[in-house]
Amino acid sequence: MWVPFRRSWGGRRAAESYSLLPVWRRKRSWDAVDWSAVQHAYGPAVEVPDLLGRLRSRDREARRSAYQRLMKLLVHQGSRYEASAVATPFLVEIVADPKAPDRFAACQVLAAIAVGDESSWLIDRPDVANARREVERQGHLTRVQLEREQAEWAAAGSTDHERRARARRNEFSDVESDRDAARWQIAAYDAARAGVPAYIAALASPEPPVRLHAAHLLAWFPEERESIAPALARLIGSEPEPVVAAVACVAAGLCGSVDNSELVNALSARRGSDNRGERWSAVLGLARLVSRPDRPLIEELYGCLSGAVGPIPYWPFLHGDMATFAALTVRDLDPSFAPDRVQILIDRLNAPADDTDRYLLMRAALDTAFPNGPVADGTAFTELSDDQRTAVVGLQRSGILNDGMMVSMLLGAYNLPGDETAMTRWCDSGADR
Repeated sequence: MWVPFRRSWGGRRAAESYSLLPVWRRKRSWDAVDWSAVQHAYGPAVEVPDLLGRLRSRDREARRSAYQRLMKLLVHQGSRYEASAVATPFLVEIVADPKAPDRFAACQVLAAIAVGDESSWLIDRPDVANARREVERQGHLTRVQLEREQAEWAAAGSTDHERRARARRNEFSDVESDRDAARWQIAAYDAARAGVPAYIAALASPEPPVRLHAAHLLAWFPEERESIAPALARLIGSEPEPVVAAVACVAAGLCGSVDNSELVNALSARRGSDNRGERWSAVLGLARLVSRPDRPLIEELYGCLSGAVGPIPYWPFLHGDMATFAALTVRDLDPSFAPDRVQILIDRLNAPADDTDRYLLMRAALDTAFPNGPVADGTAFTELSDDQRTAVVGLQRSGILNDGMMVSMLLGAYNLPGDETAMTRWCDSGADR
């Protein structure tokens, strides 16, 4: 079982109003920012400095509501804004101050600022360094040049469906707004990345929630692995709280370099834990760290995929959905070591319903079965590989094919029939679609 810890905020609201409570009164460097000229999700960021001030309030409810409001303003549906990057250094200061309250909450907001939608980050595995170069390149282009590139991108789709989808997206987008969004996304990420030394120092906090969320935050900065990996290895080797060690193990798998012996040894020691969540987390990390996973490790990973049911308390990755994290880890295995991975993913998708994200399970299965992307126009079902047919038939059996627009769009991304009726007709006919 998981070892819980007490949350740092909670309890009854203080009787005094917030306006009567002492607030942190240092010379606030955010006073030098013209917040009216900085945009957050809903407009000028004029309320952000007051919210930042409340993070030092003695009233826990005031702090909690300030963090919640900042999250809504700075990260909206995975998007980040100019205000996200500008506010980030002040949140890093909270993490860096051992006397600050609710440092774990600042870590949570910083993680959201860094990666936005965590599931998209894990699925797409973005190349941040390349994204920086692209932002720099686009910064020198005119609107006409940007529109020309956008049209070329739409025309370069590999299937008719993909070309139509890209053209539709272009109709409802603005090239300069897209460029600004990409710029602020990278700026927000890099502002959070600059706080890595503070997050590493926070791993030594006496408060388990701070150690846990600092470890989770460090997972997203693989470019800083040279300093992060030794710190996580030390934490994994000494951490008394199973849930904190579990999070650190997964973070190590995400940001560590392959076959890093220090991390591999630290995670291997946790693999024998009596705590199932800790043991599975060590397996999740190791499966990403070792270049040649042995069959026992793969079988343990499959066990996590099938056995992790419901949100795992205090485990922050994918809001506690360990099974989906395991599915995405299985997807990334080398098929030469896990030739049965498509069948395993399909079996999990067809398991009795629980809180696991079925859409992401479906995405993992399709990514695994169709590693080269969409099938060519005119492909017949009989022309698919064995793994691809296994995936398609398993999706039919799962009942997920009529689950709405998101599923239909995902099927279309692989150039597959977009609903159960069309899929059945395609499979039964054996003819070109």
